[in-house]
Amino acid sequence: MRGVVHRATLTPVYRRRYPRDVSVRIGLALGGGAALGLAHIGVLRVLSEEGIRVDCVAGTSAGSVVGAAFCAGRSWQQIRDAARRLEWSHIVSLTIPRQGMMRLDKLERYVEAMIGVRDFSDLRIPFAAVATDLELGEPVVFTAGSVARAVRASCSVPGLFEPVRNGESALVDGGLVNDVPADVARRLGADVVIAVNLHARKQQSGPPRNILDIAYYTFDILLGSAGQKGLADADVTVNPDLRGMHYRNLKKLDELVDRGDQAMRSLMGELRRRIEGHRRSASNT
Repeated sequence: MRGVVHRATLTPVYRRRYPRDVSVRIGLALGGGAALGLAHIGVLRVLSEEGIRVDCVAGTSAGSVVGAAFCAGRSWQQIRDAARRLEWSHIVSLTIPRQGMMRLDKLERYVEAMIGVRDFSDLRIPFAAVATDLELGEPVVFTAGSVARAVRASCSVPGLFEPVRNGESALVDGGLVNDVPADVARRLGADVVIAVNLHARKQQSGPPRNILDIAYYTFDILLGSAGQKGLADADVTVNPDLRGMHYRNLKKLDELVDRGDQAMRSLMGELRRRIEGHRRSASNT
């Protein structure tokens, strides 16, 4: 699969895309969470209303879907409106269980149609999608090649969805190793990184009811350890309160957007202080 890029090469890629006179580059790191990822739209709404320009985005799983749409030039309203029409049947299909219970080939086609571009080079804003090499247990960062294919790999929760094949490698959900990739946003060239963590203040909305719940709840527990390492590079961490929300419920769109909005809005003072602090520091060097 073309487009697998070692993280050490990300900063030069970014600097070729943006002029040197941008005083403070703002990066956004969007974490995974299935339907809970709709809360990212609320974060984008606040940043738009507050006049904060986002210069690069790194996303994992659901965060890669929202991030790809945003970097393709979709406004938060357009992303919300697309989510309002979304059904799981639009992006997921059942398969004979060999390496997963379901396939995400529909998701790949959906993302390509939604964003209107095929290649990373066609995006308006630099973007990276994070997946995991299942055999090596290492992150795989995409900044080139097919955007939709990279997003599919980033969303392929192991056990639930078939891995995406890259030669002999099996690529699965990036949340296994880097659920909120603030470090990747930093390597894209961001001076100030806003990280959105959908797992910090969430409790499951009831006991598992089926094999899907068991698989997802297990994966959710794993995110509390290895998957949170990238957060150390964040300047501002947004933790929406998602208690009572369910990872499969797409019908709670408006409430999820509002919760993302509330969490981001409460941190705007801190974000502006961080931006101003970096601006002063840069002017003194």
